[in-house]
Amino acid sequence: MSKTILTIDEYRSLETRAGNMLGHDALMLRAGTAAADFIAERIPAGGRVTLLVGPGNNGGDALVAALELKKRGFATTVVLPGGRQPKSELAKRFFAEWCEAGGAVTDDPYLTEKADCVVDGLFGMGQTKPVAGDDLDAVLWFNERQGLKVSLDVPTGLNPYTGRWIGPRPGCRADATLTFLATKAGFYMEEGVDAAGVVHLFELDVSIPLSTLSVVEEDEFPHVLHRRAQNVHKGDFGRLVVTGGARGTFGAAILAARAALTMGAGLVTVDALAEDIPAFDPLEPALMFAVEKPDYSKFDVTVLGPGLGRSEAARARVKEALETAHALVLDADALNIIAEDLPLQDLLLARREPTVLTPHAMEAARLLRRDVKDVTIDRVAAARELAVQTGAIVVLKGPGTVTTLRSSRAWINPTGSAMLATAGTGDVLAGMIGAMFAQKFDMVEATLSAVWLHGRAVEGLEAGVTASSVARRAADLLNKLRQS
Repeated sequence: MSKTILTIDEYRSLETRAGNMLGHDALMLRAGTAAADFIAERIPAGGRVTLLVGPGNNGGDALVAALELKKRGFATTVVLPGGRQPKSELAKRFFAEWCEAGGAVTDDPYLTEKADCVVDGLFGMGQTKPVAGDDLDAVLWFNERQGLKVSLDVPTGLNPYTGRWIGPRPGCRADATLTFLATKAGFYMEEGVDAAGVVHLFELDVSIPLSTLSVVEEDEFPHVLHRRAQNVHKGDFGRLVVTGGARGTFGAAILAARAALTMGAGLVTVDALAEDIPAFDPLEPALMFAVEKPDYSKFDVTVLGPGLGRSEAARARVKEALETAHALVLDADALNIIAEDLPLQDLLLARREPTVLTPHAMEAARLLRRDVKDVTIDRVAAARELAVQTGAIVVLKGPGTVTTLRSSRAWINPTGSAMLATAGTGDVLAGMIGAMFAQKFDMVEATLSAVWLHGRAVEGLEAGVTASSVARRAADLLNKLRQS
C-alpha cells in the first residue's frame, strides 16, 4: 500500500484520536518499543547504546526505547544535553522510571563511552526553531559517531515537510530514521534525502487516514505491471513522435526517442530541427526520422522539448502541438518557450487531453514567474501551484520528484540516486512517460510508473551510469516485475 503523508494538522488529529482510543501513553510505548526492537536486531547482544533525549515527546520515545533496551541487557546511557529535564508529562514519567531503574544519565555526550548505536531523540515534528546551544553540541557529537546512527520520527533540525534544515546549520544526519504513524515528505527531498538515511515506517497498529499526498509505490500502477496480451501488433502500443534535437543538441531527442522505444512504444519517430541529421540511428535502427514537419494528429503522443532550442520553428512546433488533440509531454525548451509566451500558456490551460510538464526547479520557477528559491523551499506547494496554473500533470524533477494533478492530489517519488545527476536523464524520463501514454495506460499510472522506474533503475549504483543506460535498466526492471 502507498505510504500516506499527512499535514501537521492531520498528524496531530490522528495522534489525538489514537490517544483517546488506546490510552494517552500507548503511542509512545509502541514507538519506543519499535525503536528498541530495531536497534536490538542490528547491534551485538549486550552492546552499548547512547540516546540523546529532548524535552518533549520525541525524548519520551527515546526514554521508552532506553528502558526496553536496558531490560534486554544492553549497556544504555541517556544524555540530557546541558542537563535540561524533560518537560512533557509522558517524558517526565518515563524519565522517572529510568531513574528508578538505575539508568545512567549524563548531560554531556562527549563524556560517554564509545557506543555501537547512538539515538537522536531530541526534537521531532514540532520543532520550529534552529538547533542551538547544548542541543547543537549534541547534534555535532551525533554526526561524528561511527556507530549506527538512528533518528526517531524526524532527524533533529529537519523540516519534515520541505526537507530543508531549520535555520542555517545542519541537524542530525542519520543512517536510519524510524518514523511513526505516517512518513514525512521531507525525507525524500532537498537535504532530507541525505539526513534521513534509510526510512523505516512504523504505523504502530493505528489506522492511517487517506490524504492528498503520498509516496509512490508499485500499487499505484498495477496495470503497467500486467503482462502484455499475445494477440497484438505494434500499432496497439501507440505511435509516438519526439520533437526536438536542434543543432548541437540532437542527442537529447535521440535519448528521449530511444527511451520511448525501449519502454514499449510501438512506433517512434524523431522530428529533429537540426539539419544534416543521420538517415537512421545505428544503435536503434527501429527509430524512424521525419523528413518533413510531422502532422501531430497522426500520432498518439508527442514528446516535445528535448534539445528543442528556442527558434521560431521550435515555437511553431509548440503552438501546433498544443492545438492538437492528443497526449503531450512537454520538457526542457518547450517549457521555456511557453514560459515566455502568454498566448501559448492560454493554449496549454485550454487543453483537455492528457498533458504532462516535466520541469526541473529552474524551469518551474520560470513558468511560475518566481525565483528558483521560492520553488525549492516548498517543492510540493510549487508543483501544486503549477498544476493549477497550467491544468497539466506536473512532474517537478529532483530528489523526491513531485508529481501532482490539477486537483492537488500529489505523490513524492522515493526512488532514485545521485547517478541521475548526469546530462540527458531528464530527456530519458520524458521519453519514458511518453511511452506509457502511447501504450494507453491511465494518465496517472503512466506518469507515476515512468517516474518510479526511472529512479529505481539507478538505485544501488555509484558509478558508470549514463543517460543512455537508464531506459534499458528500467525496462529490465519492468520485465522482472511483470514476470513475478
